[in-house]
Amino acid sequence: MFRQKNSNTKIENVEATYGIDLNARGDATLGNLLRRRGFQSQSQLLRALRGQLTEHASQRRLFLSFHAEDRLQVNGFRLMAYSPNSPIDFYDGSVRTAINSLQSAYIRAAIREKIERCSVVVCLIGNGTAWRDWVDWELETGVELGKGVCGVRLKGSSGRTPELLGRIGAPIAQWDQEQIVAAIECAAARRS
Repeated sequence: MFRQKNSNTKIENVEATYGIDLNARGDATLGNLLRRRGFQSQSQLLRALRGQLTEHASQRRLFLSFHAEDRLQVNGFRLMAYSPNSPIDFYDGSVRTAINSLQSAYIRAAIREKIERCSVVVCLIGNGTAWRDWVDWELETGVELGKGVCGVRLKGSSGRTPELLGRIGAPIAQWDQEQIVAAIECAAARRS
């Protein structure tokens, strides 16, 4: 599908050849970019970037951003990683229980630490997600930290998509396992 490139190839050459933006320094090497983003080959990276990779290149560390009223469906999403029939493979580094504090600065610091350890921030979009300040802050923090960002529309939801996802052109998947994997891999390929 794509020509094989040497791992010493400069990113600027790959971007010029394929007309893409890899959100990386032009003088960086392809081999380093592939290792950092968890891909084994240039063709795998390019397929992911185009939303065509429907199997994980490697296990991803995700931070799940969601509205608390969607917790049951979020738990269902988490369970997909344990199903032997599911192509979804990830480590969930997000908040599982409420952080016991009334101080927003402490809560932000605790959540920011979790986002720093992930590679992709996944916004699980329910009916009320777009109006949640914490979801907006988590997504903005993910972008600020150079993480991949994508959205997954929860089954049966028809709520508005958070504005930031549209503004950055983040991939949005429907409640379909192959679409979810493609969105996560696309976000991993686009991270900076």
